[in-house]
Amino acid sequence: MKIKICGLRTPGDASVVNEAMPDYVGFILSEGYKRTVSEETAKLLSKFIDPQIQRVGVFVNEERAKIKRLMYNGLIDIVQLHGNESDEYINDLKSGEGSIIKVFRVDDNFDLAKAENSPADMIMFDSGAGSGETFDWNKIKDCKRPFILAGGIGPGNIKEAYEALKGSGLYAVDMSSSVDKGGQKDEALVIQAVNEAHGCN
Repeated sequence: MKIKICGLRTPGDASVVNEAMPDYVGFILSEGYKRTVSEETAKLLSKFIDPQIQRVGVFVNEERAKIKRLMYNGLIDIVQLHGNESDEYINDLKSGEGSIIKVFRVDDNFDLAKAENSPADMIMFDSGAGSGETFDWNKIKDCKRPFILAGGIGPGNIKEAYEALKGSGLYAVDMSSSVDKGGQKDEALVIQAVNEAHGCN
């Protein structure tokens, strides 16, 4: 199973992921969030990150022109949309470089069919915008389309999630705060998470 480490902010974070070698890393590129980084910082960190690791730009209801520019300039390989972006918005972005992940919040209004029918290249299920809490995985166990699982995932429960969602489209796990210590990525936690995820086959 693949893994994404999100919320990179410092050269130390870049060093940690190079040691652990997850499949994806994420930069929060919309304003106003705890782990938001500037384009300049993301550009600097990208220079340090092993080219085998794909870089994901995370956006919330962002102007399309900004996302297209960052994709075109090669700063990010994949776009992750965390807001209320429409299918038309997604299709417009798909006409450019890179691929698109659309995040669906699993709450009382969750609609599995809508997620499965999204035009995005990949879908992600989360409990909220960086809440760090798990949700009821039974709500997505019938999803056959490949998906990324987020929300309260980290070292210690990756295998549990994998076993609970066997037979579904579980493709990767995504985490941020669960591998942080003191506001930075912790090498031991990131390595543990990557080893756990890559050990699930």
